[in-house]
This record gives sequence, structure tokens and C-alpha cells, in this order.
Amino acid sequence: MAKKQKNGLYRSKVKIGVDAQGKDIVKYISGKTMKELETAKRETIAQYITGSGLEEDQLLGVYAKKWFKVKCQSIEASSVQSYRTALNKDILPVFGARNLRAIKPSDLQAFVAEYAGRSATKITYVVAALDGIFEAACVDRILDHNPMEHVQKPEASDPEEKRALTEDERATIERVAASHQDGAYLAAMYYLGARPGEIRGLQWGDFDWGNDCVFIQRDIDYKANGQAGELKNKSSRRKVPVPPALKDILWPLRAMPEMYVFRGKKSGAALSKSTAERLWVQLMLECGMVRELAKGENKYRECDIRSRYAALITPHVMRHNYITMCWESGIDVYTTMKLVGHKSITTTLNIYTHLSAAQMEAVKEQVADMFSAKDAEKKKVAQKLHNSL
Repeated sequence: MAKKQKNGLYRSKVKIGVDAQGKDIVKYISGKTMKELETAKRETIAQYITGSGLEEDQLLGVYAKKWFKVKCQSIEASSVQSYRTALNKDILPVFGARNLRAIKPSDLQAFVAEYAGRSATKITYVVAALDGIFEAACVDRILDHNPMEHVQKPEASDPEEKRALTEDERATIERVAASHQDGAYLAAMYYLGARPGEIRGLQWGDFDWGNDCVFIQRDIDYKANGQAGELKNKSSRRKVPVPPALKDILWPLRAMPEMYVFRGKKSGAALSKSTAERLWVQLMLECGMVRELAKGENKYRECDIRSRYAALITPHVMRHNYITMCWESGIDVYTTMKLVGHKSITTTLNIYTHLSAAQMEAVKEQVADMFSAKDAEKKKVAQKLHNSL
């Protein structure tokens, strides 16, 4: 029987079970009106007796931390950092102090729409984190539906078009790689076509000098605090030929099998992020492939080369250039896929198709000249025949 309290609320109790001593276990409920009290009674029965009710609501910020802790157990270190960034820099500042049930699909759609034109990677992690949080909340019976279910991902910006090196740039890089005191780092990037993290993960024991090849089997991931970790995918584990020019550069430098080829001078560990970046800018400066930074662009200490110059060519360009050179040399797409460790032949094929389209522009003029030459020859023959009549 419900009783009205001095504070104006109606109060009652619901028996939800019996304890070990045979005493009733009750939950007290209240409401401003009898209707509210009945609603509270149904919710209590659903939650504690039938098991069909929803759990207590939570702040998204509190629940997201629990979700993230579980998520980290099933994803790679690089993904952990990307999700952490999406949560801390994007999601929590906006939704962290709001209850999960108070966040509507329209709120979420307006939020993700603001990411239109950003990179596909950024959009993917922000949307995936939100969807994961709300889906988990449904599983935990905090929500009865996922508000992200009908939220549309915005259009991402077009990825920056990759390019290969020009013939002059290739010649310059080959020269600097062979002559600079730290040219071996540039040479490995240029001659192996591996991912930058794979190059930094090379150890001397990975080289098979008798067969002139190297075994790619680890990756240095800066998102995992520079630790050696698993490769991007199973296809990334591969053998790559070591060209004579690269062997000439590396052979005099070889050391103990377990030592990193490119390592910190004091620690002996793989190159740190800052060291690798400074080294790359220094090498690009030697190649004449940098631009000077304006004062407002400087975010490093004055003694840091990165405070004065920015490289125009990135390590990833070396990989794209390697694939381009494979194509130019007539190496089939399947073999190239194996050499560079692509998971899908479609990835390699897309690059080959792009290169074919680029070559088409150059071929147009050659074809035009070819037929122009034929037309000129025909006219010459016709004129000679006319003169003989």
C-alpha cells in the first residue's frame, strides 16, 4: 500500500527476494504521483525480478573509460592510440559529461557531420568509438537501442595523391645514400620499398647475405612507444631482394645479429621518433628536397633541424616509388604485391592502374607522332610518284 510522505512523495516497497535467513529483500520506491510510483514499481520488478529492465544510466565519460579498457585487449597498439585520441580529443570534450540516454541520434549526427572533409582514418575512429560505446551500453542493458544505428558517416577528404620520384630525384637520392655518413637509412628506404616502421625494425640477423635478401619480420610502431611489434598483416612477413647498390652500403656496417641496423647511438635501441624525423630532414636537406619554415611554423627548439626545414619527400614516397619502379620494369602486379607486403592484390593493382593512366598521357603524344610520321611518309611517297609521272 502506497503512503504519501511528509515531503509529498508517494512511497512503497517491492519484494525482490528472500535472504539466507528467510527474510524478505525489499526495494523502496517513490514518485511524485501514483502514476510515477507505478512506473517505478514496474521498472524495479523488471530490473530485479524478470531481468528485463534497464540498468542505471551512466555518464558517457565514465562508461567510455570502461569500454576502452576492454577494447584495448583485442586491438593492436597502433589502434589503441588512435582510439585514445578519438576519445580524449574528440568525443569526451563534447559528450563526456552527458548521460548515455540523454544523447540523441540527432546530437550524434550533428557531431560527426562536423568531421566532413577530414581524413578517412580520423572519421573512421571517431565513428567506430561512438558506435562501440553505445553498442556495449546496449549489451549491458543501459540502453535499449544504439543511437548510432542510423547516423551517417560524412564524406572524407580525398587522400593526398602519392607520387613517384623523378629520374633526377632518384639519381640524387642514390648519390646521397652512397656518400652521406647516415645514407644507409635513406638507402634502405629507397632500395627495399618497405614501410618506414619495417625499416626501423630491421636487425642485422634479418639479412641473408648469401642469397642477397632480407627477411621483413617486425615493425617499430611509434604509437606503441617505439616498441618492436607485429607487422601490419600476415602478408607483411616476407623476403625482399637486396640490390647490389644497397649491399655495398650496408655490408661494411654489419654488426651482431640481434642489433638494430638503425639504432640510437647511446641506447642501441631502434630509432626514436624524434631521432628518425631529424635524420630524415637532414638527409632530405642533403638532397635539396626541403623547404625553409616560416617563423610561425617553428614548433621545435632552435637547435633542432626540424625548426628550420620541412622535408618535401616523405619516407612513404620511397615505398610508392619502389612500386612505380617495379611497374616501369615490367614486374607483374602479383610479384610486386609479394615484394611490398600488400594484403590484397587490389591495393597493388590500384597503384598499377593509376600509373597506367598517368603513362597514357605521355603515350598520347608518342602515338600522335607515330601516325604523323606515317602520314608524312605516305605524302612523301605520293609526291615521288607524282613527280615520276
